Amino acid sequence: MQTKTINPYDEWLRPPMSFSGHRARFLAQVFLMLTYLAAAGELMAQERSLVPDDTAERTAKRMAGEIYGGRFALAKTAADKTALAAEMIEAALKVQNGSADQFVLLRIARDVALGAGDAPTALAAVKELVQRFEVAAATLTAETFLAAAQQATMSGQRKAVAEAAPSVLAQLSQADEHELAIRVCEAAREAAQKAREFKLAADLSGRLPELRRMQKEFQTYREALAVMEDDPAQPGANLTAGRYLCLVKGDWQRGVPMLALGSDADLRSVALLELRGAASADAQTVIGDAWWDAAETRPGDERDLLRLRAGSWYRQAAPSVAGGLAGMKIKQRLDAISKLGREIPAASSPPEPPQTPPLAIAPFDEKAGKQHQAAWAKHLKVPVLWTNSIGIRFVLIPPGEFDMGSTAEEVARLLDEAKRDKAPHWYLDSLPREAPGHRVKITKPFYLGSCELTQAEYERVTGSNPSNFKGNPNCPVEGVNWDEASAFCRKLGELAQERATGTAYRLPTEAEWEYACRAGTTTRYNLGDSPEVLTMSVWWGRTSPGRPQPVGRLRPNAWGLYDMHGNVWEWCQDWYANNYYGLSPPENPSGPAAGQQRVCRGGGWNDDRTFYCRASYRGGRAPGDRNSYRGFRVARTIAP
Repeated sequence: MQTKTINPYDEWLRPPMSFSGHRARFLAQVFLMLTYLAAAGELMAQERSLVPDDTAERTAKRMAGEIYGGRFALAKTAADKTALAAEMIEAALKVQNGSADQFVLLRIARDVALGAGDAPTALAAVKELVQRFEVAAATLTAETFLAAAQQATMSGQRKAVAEAAPSVLAQLSQADEHELAIRVCEAAREAAQKAREFKLAADLSGRLPELRRMQKEFQTYREALAVMEDDPAQPGANLTAGRYLCLVKGDWQRGVPMLALGSDADLRSVALLELRGAASADAQTVIGDAWWDAAETRPGDERDLLRLRAGSWYRQAAPSVAGGLAGMKIKQRLDAISKLGREIPAASSPPEPPQTPPLAIAPFDEKAGKQHQAAWAKHLKVPVLWTNSIGIRFVLIPPGEFDMGSTAEEVARLLDEAKRDKAPHWYLDSLPREAPGHRVKITKPFYLGSCELTQAEYERVTGSNPSNFKGNPNCPVEGVNWDEASAFCRKLGELAQERATGTAYRLPTEAEWEYACRAGTTTRYNLGDSPEVLTMSVWWGRTSPGRPQPVGRLRPNAWGLYDMHGNVWEWCQDWYANNYYGLSPPENPSGPAAGQQRVCRGGGWNDDRTFYCRASYRGGRAPGDRNSYRGFRVARTIAP
């Protein structure tokens, strides 16, 4: 990866930067990584706000330009830039938390500090950003560090880069971002060497083998998890995953149940003993003894870690068995453990049942919709906004219930309106296929692309661009048939960084699409019933100048999804059947088992009537059909 040179004088004037967009090109996040990141330290101690939308960010940028534009021109030296960056961080902390003003000030402060080659100040700005906004903390921190390393030109700056590395490496390792950790360590070592800080360079060199070992072990762990998806009780995979969690991550609470299913008889026995719990000092001593005995046959570091686990139980028992031979044995062993120079982990306690957030039951307003997203993000320990390794931005869709389709009364009303509008006969024939209206429950959260897939994103994976309207890579890809859209999802998941994380991509089901499009609304369009709302929020025949438009330009729905109505029709996963709604199951419907057509939804730029863009309108086309007004957006399954 090549890190872009930062120009602090014009960076803030460019179009809004998405930390989850092109700058996240080396992002490799999965549920497990985010679980650790979300649990790490004080950054998650408070609710974080969504990254402001483009309009709010542009407004804040203009205001920042009016206030600080002259200061940028006067900041010639590194010291001037550092002082300005520090001043902007201080100003950001005085404005409303989670506001677009705060986001922009911190972002500009970061870039100004990078322009000065000042790693500590740039990282300080990032720390405030990740504490307050739903950005990819580990990736943003690593990106900032690597940019600082490239910008640093003086010995003092390079030394500061190298000295900042340990805390960054700790965060990346905690988030299981091992490839990024290796890059950061290598950049820090180079900075230390150029600063002639040879001891520091040697220390960083010494960390690289351990980081590479961690990377290899994490990959093995991910492979074990993939096996367990098909066979949750597979002994070898449980042993591998349990050892990683307990001995590498120190997460005994999650790892011990896996060891209890594992293929190592000794570890399985002691893990089962621990899972039964211990209320008395005698029982706690028995568990400590079991871990101690298991450690005796293990080599090196594994022996020490198992003894530390024994120590967590001995420490609980010690106050009640202070006298006698049992107390002497415990004291002797705790003394031996103390010489390892490591902290004794806390003993497992029975996990409290997680408090599952309520379902997002429609109807609900935009505020409630965002609250549902935030609650489920916190519960799942994932961000509301997530970006994959090639920069596709996804939005968390919480599970919930909604009314899908149209009632018989609504269909009758739509037929009357369509006849008055002299709609084509095929549209009149299609309306009854929206009925009966029926209640649907989506029981599993999922990620859905915030925008329709762009031509640039499609070409990044396939090496080709089938679109009829080329020239702007941010326009939606079109000219793709269903087979190609489905193949794209598969190929995306086969990319090296995605494969390493086990991420599964697919097209959304028809029910998921309508649920996400409505975002709690019950109106014809997710912004209201009146066709006039489409003038400002939808690219259709009267607003789009004869071609698809760049994605994400108009107002999103309550869940942050753009262009769900109009621009291009979107392929869904399901086969299409006229009468499917009368047969649809109430939970997670996925369409008929076979058919001649696949579902497409949402309307397109070429439609001369607004009713094609309604949330409930159903379209169906042959899987091999392609044209300039049909594309797709990608869904991502969230690992359980």
